[in-house]
Amino acid sequence: MATVSAFDKRTLRERCTQHVRDQIISGAIKPGEHLKEMQLSDEMGVSRGTLREALRPLELEGLIVDDGKRHMLVRQLSSQEILDVFEVRSALESVAARKIVANPNREKMTAELRERLEPLRDSGMDFGKQLEVDLGFHERLCELAGNPTLLSSWRNLIGQIEMMIIAAGPEKASNRMRYQEHILLVEAIESGDPEKAASALQNHMSDFSVLYVRDVAGADLSQAG
Repeated sequence: MATVSAFDKRTLRERCTQHVRDQIISGAIKPGEHLKEMQLSDEMGVSRGTLREALRPLELEGLIVDDGKRHMLVRQLSSQEILDVFEVRSALESVAARKIVANPNREKMTAELRERLEPLRDSGMDFGKQLEVDLGFHERLCELAGNPTLLSSWRNLIGQIEMMIIAAGPEKASNRMRYQEHILLVEAIESGDPEKAASALQNHMSDFSVLYVRDVAGADLSQAG
């Protein structure tokens, strides 16, 4: 039993939230699967009430959803939802890239973005950590744009972004979160050409949207067979 010890209630909830998140990221709880609250609460040595409080951040993030029958399940995206998410991400991150290019501190900003990508050079990185670094890079890109509305809009997509990556599985997703693909984005911003920077982000999003939609189509065909 993986009992969760707590220093206080806040820490306890946070640890429970992270445990469930880790279970989803690892694939132990799969997209479309209901959360077994009794099993999870026993596993962590906490009450059902504490567990429900811990699940709330994951629900707000969009990682889990209510099935309408007072049960929570891991979110599963359709092909259209994936296309919609990438369309919005492409628009937001392209604007962010343009704004960084136009910023007098572009050199300092791109140096920071390069540094954030360094961990992705490690081919043996844990999948959960790789996901954290990848999303952290894109979030920081939006943050550096200096537009709070843009950043807030991007953050509203995090749950959906995480779920399409997790649904692809560690092997496929890891190959899509490599250093080589991301450093091209930084280099495009470093060029000082706003059109080149925006185009690099748009191409990045377009290429990967196709792959993630194929994952969903493949899964549908597999289930139909």
